[in-house]
Amino acid sequence: MPSPLFLGSLALLSLRVCASQGQPAGPLYARQIDQNDKHYYLGYRDSDYRTPWAKYFNDTQPVLSPELVSGLEESPYPGSLAVNITAASQALNSPGYLKLENGYSFLPDGSLTLNIRSDVPSNVTGEMLDFWFSWHTNDTSKYKLWNPGAHQYAAIKPLSPGKSAQPVFADRYWNVTSFVDEYIGLTPYKLSIGFFDPELMGFSKTNENSGVLGMVSAFVSLLSYSEQDEPEEAKHGLTPLSAVLVHQLRAKPDGCGHEVRSRFWFGNLLVLGMSVAGGPKRLAHDLSVHCFNEMSHLGTFLPDLFNEFRHDVATGY
Repeated sequence: MPSPLFLGSLALLSLRVCASQGQPAGPLYARQIDQNDKHYYLGYRDSDYRTPWAKYFNDTQPVLSPELVSGLEESPYPGSLAVNITAASQALNSPGYLKLENGYSFLPDGSLTLNIRSDVPSNVTGEMLDFWFSWHTNDTSKYKLWNPGAHQYAAIKPLSPGKSAQPVFADRYWNVTSFVDEYIGLTPYKLSIGFFDPELMGFSKTNENSGVLGMVSAFVSLLSYSEQDEPEEAKHGLTPLSAVLVHQLRAKPDGCGHEVRSRFWFGNLLVLGMSVAGGPKRLAHDLSVHCFNEMSHLGTFLPDLFNEFRHDVATGY
């Protein structure tokens, strides 16, 4: 488990990020966002099992792919094999695979990048992926479907009816901050995940030539719940104190099903804060496993969930 010094360093950096962006840190929407850890719990309880989507709850852990296991064992890879975020949009839009698809690397500028590839069935579509990110964020029992052994809490601020019922699913969650509490490895983290239009940072949402079917992108703030200004952050891209994630859904090059290619980038000063206690390698490993579990598991139930709940509107509470 990371030391108190490591967690303290991350907390300090997280607060500095909020301050530098002119946004409040600490309690937000006190009547909607529950920050009391004692109210969080793993798994489903009686009230959770009474929800309409409870039948999709399955706490069987996915089996890690041999490629991910090998990639993490050999990590960190040389920075020359990784892709800087400034080149990522073009790289991820290219057919075939990159040199590094599973594993993590420290780039020459001191930033950290994680690479995770997860197989999903061929009936998972880009619309389904956008539905998922528009639907699960307002209810903890929905969020727990995704990674039952790690997810404890999820909430968003109340959304207007016009926002939550947009006809295009992506428009429902872009520029929305998701507040979650989840275990990454053995450590619970409070995260603020601010979703934005991938095109603001040059990412293609679809590409017929390379098989891209969908793209999700977000900024991540560690260890605190803080509202984000996603379009403004996207203008600046990855900064020394920020973290960015993308999930790309595409048809596999061999034609056998679909896959999710996930990427995380952590700014060099954020990594430096982790390094005070030797933490970035552990976080990189555990977050990679966490991400693989999420995406692999999501593919097992998303098509059926989408068909049943695609007309359900997540408004916040």
